[in-house]
Amino acid sequence: MEGSKIFRALFIILIAITSATIFHFSSENGEISGNTSGKVIKKILAKFPEYQKLSDKRKAQIVEKLQPFVRKMAHFSIYTLLGFNLMGFFLTFKFGKILKYGLAIALGMLYAMSDEIHQMFSAGRTAKVFDVGIGTCGVVFGTILIMIFSKIVYWARNSRKYKKLEKEEDKGYVRETL
Repeated sequence: MEGSKIFRALFIILIAITSATIFHFSSENGEISGNTSGKVIKKILAKFPEYQKLSDKRKAQIVEKLQPFVRKMAHFSIYTLLGFNLMGFFLTFKFGKILKYGLAIALGMLYAMSDEIHQMFSAGRTAKVFDVGIGTCGVVFGTILIMIFSKIVYWARNSRKYKKLEKEEDKGYVRETL
């Protein structure tokens, strides 16, 4: 199987897993979703001795205050992963970079929109245009990350080829193909 086809298949699987994860979290009712983010916050705060010294009431207030931020960061992060995977998939094709960016971002934004609509059918959840924006920003960030990553990989791969070529030149022969 050709290398790009392997990566294409891998990214399709990763897109499916990421999309299913987003769908799962959007299916949770408001109480379960809130409890999930609350547990994450409590685990992080448990690492700080100052937090442990606080009263239960104060701990609960801190967790409640941090929940919106943590929820938005989780939303941004999972959509960053979706953007990374979408762009990785499109990088396996031979067409223009602008079209690849456009397709990855458009599909990510459409998924964010459908996710918000899906949440309207989960008890205690609502659809928010702001969350579509956060999801889309995450997708854009993910596309940028994979482009940086692919440039580094490309540079490293070609750097090794050129070093090998330089060694061959030092030995008195040059290979024509890189």
